[in-house]
Amino acid sequence: MPNGLLDGVKVIDFTQALSGPTLTRYLAELGADVVKVEVPPHGDITRLSQTVRDGRSGYYVSVNRAKRSLCVDIKDPRGRQLVLDLIDGADVLAENFRPGTIDRLGFGWDVVHARNPRLIMCSISAFGQDGPLAQHGGYDGVAQAYAGVTSMNGEAGGAPIVAGAAMGDVLTGVNAVAAVLGALYHRERSGAGQHVAVSLLEAYLQAHDSSIQSYSLSDGKVVQTRSGRFHPMACPYGIFTARDGYLFICAAADRHWRDLCAAMDRPDLASDHPWAVRATREQEKAAVNAFLDAWLSSLPSRDEALARLQRHGVPVGPVHSIDEVVHHPDLRAIGAIRRASDPVFGHLDVPGFPLHFSELDAANPAGPDGDDSPEAAFLGEHNEEIAVGRAGMSPERYAELVADGVLRAEPVSPRPSRQR
Repeated sequence: MPNGLLDGVKVIDFTQALSGPTLTRYLAELGADVVKVEVPPHGDITRLSQTVRDGRSGYYVSVNRAKRSLCVDIKDPRGRQLVLDLIDGADVLAENFRPGTIDRLGFGWDVVHARNPRLIMCSISAFGQDGPLAQHGGYDGVAQAYAGVTSMNGEAGGAPIVAGAAMGDVLTGVNAVAAVLGALYHRERSGAGQHVAVSLLEAYLQAHDSSIQSYSLSDGKVVQTRSGRFHPMACPYGIFTARDGYLFICAAADRHWRDLCAAMDRPDLASDHPWAVRATREQEKAAVNAFLDAWLSSLPSRDEALARLQRHGVPVGPVHSIDEVVHHPDLRAIGAIRRASDPVFGHLDVPGFPLHFSELDAANPAGPDGDDSPEAAFLGEHNEEIAVGRAGMSPERYAELVADGVLRAEPVSPRPSRQR
């Protein structure tokens, strides 16, 4: 059986930060051979970011597992030719530079498509490949602000707040996975490669569930904005206060309201009370929300309130802190949080792979403990096996490029024993 659903697919990865590496991490965990092209002296910018130990970045390790690293000076003609040789035999090329940069580097679509007509090139950007905004750089928060999502986060009447997780970067990476897989399927039928593109701005725009259509259908009268911890229209829907924490409750639908009333031992609120009518609950949401806050605070704990609501089928979730997420037994049991091994860190907790297949578990072969999970490469760790083994470079030529600094690498820490 192949190692993964994408066994045999060769990927050239020019991406860095998070959106692009999310795409290539998914492809790698599905079995593709991903060669991450990194430029000296530091490679991917996240190698210098948060939680650095002995020069090793936890951020980099978390989002770049299962990839091979080629550290090459692509401004040197010999380094550029090496990458072109790799592209000739590749299936996918991924990049998330500002539009036009990949062309200036010598690997634009016209060049690579002429060399390899079956190649699929995926370009990720903040604002798309053309149009008035295309030449502006941007990160997750910039696209979130442009898309109007930031304007909806925060307390009513207060300043907007950027989401605490890089949801747009990850969503963009997932959109890119869909685009690449669709293009690969199209190539299987037609034999033709193509250039696909996704953007952070469009990913965030897809996340609007009701705000854009409600504005349009109300002729501009309904403009959703910041409403704090409660939904601006639905009720009860939001973050409610328990004695020792918070719960997110979504009981706006009449059937969920009946379940909530049963959990509170107040069936009368679902039958002989004005709040039994959804429209009335929405009109009186301040009173409804205050009532629910008071009831939750009367219970001994958040977790007891959670268990009671779940027994009655109420859609509810605890507002977990990060330490609760990392140690949650249910999340570990399904591999949603797993331990990855690393030569420098030893072990670290990382998000698991979220796609599951009945025929092949490509994402989590070692289970939630993850001791056999793929590791992230050191900078330039695979220079020789890629240049000589994959691109067919002679050992003498390889030694010349190393001596001239075209190929560079950082020292590789010894791998820990796999014995248990």
